[in-house]
Amino acid sequence: MLRCPVCVAKDMVVLELEGIEVDHCIACGGVWLDAGETEILAGRAGPGDRLDRLLRDVASPRGEKRRPCPICGKRMLKSAFGDLSPALVIDRCPTGHGIWFDEGELLRLLSCETCGADVRVVALVKDMFSARIPTTTGE
Repeated sequence: MLRCPVCVAKDMVVLELEGIEVDHCIACGGVWLDAGETEILAGRAGPGDRLDRLLRDVASPRGEKRRPCPICGKRMLKSAFGDLSPALVIDRCPTGHGIWFDEGELLRLLSCETCGADVRVVALVKDMFSARIPTTTGE
């Protein structure tokens, strides 16, 4: 089980979406996708059709700290997708293990025209991550 790179001490739950195991933090709503899984969800599994060609490295927004990759622990890079406005800044492992999406970012990416994801996949992601499960405090 992977630990959330935002909540650090919390384990993520594994959900299945379109045959892909998605790691999800119930506490903060973030989603981890292993390398290549974002492209599969977006329907871009062919060579030369990878979403990472739309990424550009950026400075940490609002002084946000670089987060640890849940697989290797290295500090992830901040990258922005295309020319979306406002910018969609995600965290990606520098060694290529995967991408971290804060709450709502995966849906925003899959919903954009540049991505071109299947409407059915967008609806599944929207249903799956639209409501956060409240966590209890004082445990």
